[in-house]
Amino acid sequence: MNLKISNLFSIKGKVCVITGGSGGIGSALSNHIYNNGGVSIVIDKVLPKNNIKKKVQFYKCDLSNTEDCVLILNKIKKKYKKIDCLINSVGVSDENSFINNININFISVYNFTKKIIEIMKKKGGSIINITSLNSELGFSNNVGYVSSKGALKMLTKSLCVDYAKYNIRVNNLGPGYIKTKMTNRKYLKPLERNKRLNRIPLGRYGKPEELFGAVVFLISNASSYVTGQDIYVDGGFLAKGI
Repeated sequence: MNLKISNLFSIKGKVCVITGGSGGIGSALSNHIYNNGGVSIVIDKVLPKNNIKKKVQFYKCDLSNTEDCVLILNKIKKKYKKIDCLINSVGVSDENSFINNININFISVYNFTKKIIEIMKKKGGSIINITSLNSELGFSNNVGYVSSKGALKMLTKSLCVDYAKYNIRVNNLGPGYIKTKMTNRKYLKPLERNKRLNRIPLGRYGKPEELFGAVVFLISNASSYVTGQDIYVDGGFLAKGI
């Protein structure tokens, strides 16, 4: 078999829905998908950043609003007849509310993903759940976030088993410490920043765009036999011991 890299990793024409696509990671992924020939459809409560407004289709929606989600997905289905990829980038880190983390990071993602799956059943597709180092490790003072990401990790594995028969692949992409608005509060505190940097073999925080290589792999045919997996882009954080 003669495989060409340019075809194997192509995302040209792929219809991609990105929940939380206005955030630091989501907006970067939406932008790069568009720039590489894909269709970026952002679903978020917040308008996208100025630099990607003209590049993406944006639907303002709270994922907990089932009726609005159904209306939006019907519009997408009518226009494109398919959805090739779902990237669940939506997420909060709320140290003051356990249930808010669970509702947004896990329950709303599950409910929305199930609706996407019904559209994907006809032609297959790729679902990428953005998890975290917190789906593998316990971190202090944020039990809701840690719990929600651990639950999301295992949701992926369950969905993988249930929907592989429809050629729907479901994988986790776990960022390490990526420089975004969410991580900036502790990054600006030298003690907190250095604690994290000391655990990262590459010695720096990652950039949102550094997740794109893994995303291209998971969207494209290059990962056609990959499902139920955890892929971490963390600068080596998980590999480091004492």
